[in-house]
Amino acid sequence: MNIISIKDLAGLIKQERKSRGWTQVQLAERSGVSRDWIIGLEKAKPSVELGLVLRTLKALHLPLEINQSSQSVQDGIDLNDILNQTRQRDNESS
Repeated sequence: MNIISIKDLAGLIKQERKSRGWTQVQLAERSGVSRDWIIGLEKAKPSVELGLVLRTLKALHLPLEINQSSQSVQDGIDLNDILNQTRQRDNESS
């Protein structure tokens, strides 16, 4: 499953918790966090602490895998290249 937002992650965690028949209290105990923290996570609270999220994933036996994109962030549009190409075409047509 591709997780691209906290909302996606929150939904997965809630779904896994329910599929195991665990209450929020049970997941909180297994994760070493409070029930209120689990509630915040399941509501996709944007300020959840990453370390606690990882601990919660571990309690659910959900491995975290990160795949590096093959496309570099720098593969965007280079305006200088576009200007140079345009100038070159203009010079060739003159």
